[in-house]
Amino acid sequence: MGTSFSSTCLIDRAGSERAQTQYLDRHAGVVKDQLLEIDSQKYYFDHDGFLYKGEIELDGFVYSFDESTGAMQYGWIERNGERYYYDEEGRKIIGCEYEIEGRDFLFGETGAEVVGPVTRNGGQYYYEALTGKVINSEKQVDGAWYYYQSDGARFGTGWLTLEDGRTVYYDGDNGMLFGEQTIGGSPYLLNISRGGRMAGIVYFDGEVYQISDDGVIQSKKRLPVWKGIDVSVHQGEIDWKAVAESGVQFAFVRAGYLASEDRPIFNPDRLYVQNVLEAQENGISVGAYLYIYNFTQDGVNEGIDSFNEYSTENRIKLDLPVVLDVEDKDYFKPGSDGLGGYDYRTAFVRDGLDYLQSLGYKSGFYTSQNWANNEFDAGRLMNEGYPFWLANWFGNNKDLDPATLSWNKTAQPNIWQFRATGQVPGIAGETDMDYLYWNNMR
Repeated sequence: MGTSFSSTCLIDRAGSERAQTQYLDRHAGVVKDQLLEIDSQKYYFDHDGFLYKGEIELDGFVYSFDESTGAMQYGWIERNGERYYYDEEGRKIIGCEYEIEGRDFLFGETGAEVVGPVTRNGGQYYYEALTGKVINSEKQVDGAWYYYQSDGARFGTGWLTLEDGRTVYYDGDNGMLFGEQTIGGSPYLLNISRGGRMAGIVYFDGEVYQISDDGVIQSKKRLPVWKGIDVSVHQGEIDWKAVAESGVQFAFVRAGYLASEDRPIFNPDRLYVQNVLEAQENGISVGAYLYIYNFTQDGVNEGIDSFNEYSTENRIKLDLPVVLDVEDKDYFKPGSDGLGGYDYRTAFVRDGLDYLQSLGYKSGFYTSQNWANNEFDAGRLMNEGYPFWLANWFGNNKDLDPATLSWNKTAQPNIWQFRATGQVPGIAGETDMDYLYWNNMR
């Protein structure tokens, strides 16, 4: 019996640079200018009969063939930093919005995926890489927050109640509004972190607001002394509604700690974000503190940068200062010349406070009365305008009259932590208690 041959075969012909593949039909010869299916894969042989690799337009559509195998490509292809999509027929999607697995994507005139804000069909839209058109959600664009509706069109101007219950106001191209605003001729106070319209009694930026149920400010006034608390993950889950109803007017929340350089420097408190947002939602004025274990200036600055990034990612804004908690005995070495001595430590604290201010925060420092007197010059820093939070508990077993604050320096601290054993509704166990003296704040 003689040898049997198929009627077609692939052959390689040596070229000047590399071997090129052709398709030989026994009856028709070398196949030219045809799209063929071979072993469930599609290939294109050009007008010279060679296997084509790369992108090519055929009959009004653009196709892509693998640079290695020559097989037709489908789905997402990344090329030169851009993403392209080829449908189930291998056709490149160009110049339109196209649905892929239930999500709408936009492709430009070259077929590259469009990412970012887009004006089309008389509206504003936003497309994200990997997930496509933003719908039914908020999105920050160039520092402003917008809402994209069920059809993807950006909400324009007016009040809008979001899925989480917040009623917020969008001012066209300016996006969501925050803080005290006049809208339609009436004054409103909008949550500074998430924009929600406030109601009831609200403590914010040194003022006590009385606000109607529909959000209109009825009155506001400044009280010379506020009573508050400071908390961390050690207080566990907090019922901030109960805390607010008990009369707490402000809170300092631990953002985390700045560790030594052999670990991630900023380590966020597990409940920082939750505590800040829930306290603000219940009308409590909020600041934050960073406990310092790292006593190198570069380390502190790096930790502050990470804190700032973390707060920004979580949409946190504060109306009270971010405070550097300077009290760790292992690193600060009280009673010695460690860390360069008294003047060096004073400058160290100042530099950290200045760095916070350079990022747009109000800044202050916390320490004990002993350290404020003996380890660095707290009085000098306070006279330079940095808010000072003094820890001095005296008997530590009862609430003290705010007028009894005393310190053996000429200037009075701005905040006094007067007790570490406070009992507050909404908090299981004990918590620190504080007074804030607005007349001392600059």
